[in-house]
Amino acid sequence: MDARRSSNNELVAIKKIRRDTHEIQIAQYLSSIQHPHNHTVSILQILDDPVDPDLSLMVMPYLRQCNKPSFGTIGETIDFINQTLEGLAFMHRHNVAHRDIAVENIMMNAQALYPDGHHPVRLNYAPDGIHPVTALPRHDHQIKYYYIDFGLACHFPEGASRYVVGDVGRDTEVPELSSHVPYDAFKVDIFALGNLYSKEFEEKYKDLHFLLPLIERMTKRNPQERPSSEELLAQWVEIRDSQPKHIYRWRLSPKSEPAIGRMINDTVAVALEGINHLKKYVK
Repeated sequence: MDARRSSNNELVAIKKIRRDTHEIQIAQYLSSIQHPHNHTVSILQILDDPVDPDLSLMVMPYLRQCNKPSFGTIGETIDFINQTLEGLAFMHRHNVAHRDIAVENIMMNAQALYPDGHHPVRLNYAPDGIHPVTALPRHDHQIKYYYIDFGLACHFPEGASRYVVGDVGRDTEVPELSSHVPYDAFKVDIFALGNLYSKEFEEKYKDLHFLLPLIERMTKRNPQERPSSEELLAQWVEIRDSQPKHIYRWRLSPKSEPAIGRMINDTVAVALEGINHLKKYVK
């Protein structure tokens, strides 16, 4: 649910959580670490549920799902991969496995895209819920992405085994998930994030072939063949830095888009980009 903090009128999200779970402890632990690669949601407050003594209320900044609105340029995709790989390596470095990575569990602070705000339920409308609003271009603003929902997460003691059991999670394509046979929780995170990159980007859009080497390593069927998150981040930096900078502002062209539609949309995108550049010089 959404609400506003009485102290500063800030829009927040509130999640009800059972007191006997580990989610609050893991979320607070990650939230407490100050580091530029920390892409886990901030925990603002933990409150007692006024009705049910077995529940707590976890208060977080209000965030918006990472792909709403859709990504618009290759550079926006690159930035998303930068941040989510940094965030994964950060969690693993601190011995936390998320275990439920999916597009629904990666959010963004979209305030820069909606300077006058938007309705928390009717997302494409102004705060009044009546007037439609359009997001500003993502590539012209600093957007930060956050992992949320640590309901399945595990925090392992230093040096402890990372093997777990359980066949739950949003990504049902992870091959090793089992309620009986233990598997490496970190390797599940790597597969799930690679699968997200595949489905949300490489399978949908043209001109993202440079993602394939990364995705293929992350989604190996044999978990032991998947690199660590640190190795993947290093590989990604090499891939990213080898891309020419001019492609960053290229429009993401859906593979399903008809040729004539692609030509028209590309022409419009180039024209809008030209207008954007002119606005920077004409006051």
